[in-house]
Amino acid sequence: MKRSRLIRNILLVAVLFAGGWVAKNHRELFSFPGIISAYYAKEFCSCHFVEKRDEAFCHAYARQYIPIQDFKLDATKVTVRGLFITNSASYLSEREGCRID
Repeated sequence: MKRSRLIRNILLVAVLFAGGWVAKNHRELFSFPGIISAYYAKEFCSCHFVEKRDEAFCHAYARQYIPIQDFKLDATKVTVRGLFITNSASYLSEREGCRID
């Protein structure tokens, strides 16, 4: 009886601590999904258009632990969907490189 109460209390404290941490860092947590696709689009765009590397190399270069869901490569634009958020990066010029749209 005492052991189950102790485990329950420890779990309650852990849940309260986690809830407080989420409440304190909610902005950063909610912006995280957009970072995945924006990073991949920008890195792939820079690799492919500025560095003039092939597509397979740039996919390996921009790859992250969290996989992307969709990828589209146009003449001067890269569109990536990751964690249900879509971002694009456009090639501007040799000097300016790529920009996240």
